[in-house]
Amino acid sequence: MELNDFLPYRLSILSLKLSKGIAKHYQEQFGINISEWRILVILYKNPKINATEIGSLSEMDKVRISRTVKSLLEKGYISQTTDPIDARARIYELEMKGNKLMRAVIPDALRYEEKLLQQLSAQEQQQLQHLIHKIDKLIT
Repeated sequence: MELNDFLPYRLSILSLKLSKGIAKHYQEQFGINISEWRILVILYKNPKINATEIGSLSEMDKVRISRTVKSLLEKGYISQTTDPIDARARIYELEMKGNKLMRAVIPDALRYEEKLLQQLSAQEQQQLQHLIHKIDKLIT
């Protein structure tokens, strides 16, 4: 087996490189890490959800979600309330400060993505999207 030819390994390394690049940028520009970014975007698009729903949407583990939520609460980007259906659970939503941050971060993220995609032709971009979708369906 040649590790550098093993698809799961190559995709993992590629994902790490992309995450590190964008994480560095988010930290420098906005003072947030990649986990915080993920949860903030999820809450921006899905207001008032609990940690279980965040986990389903982010593929993050419970410990990471818990640490990240705590950090976002301390920074004042999100708030929490008790879930009226399950008193043990908390509902999270963006505060005004979090919404303001997301209105800056989302266009920035889209520019980052565009910069990456500009390296590919339109046909290659379509192929990439198709292949990602196809592999995702195979492993889901």
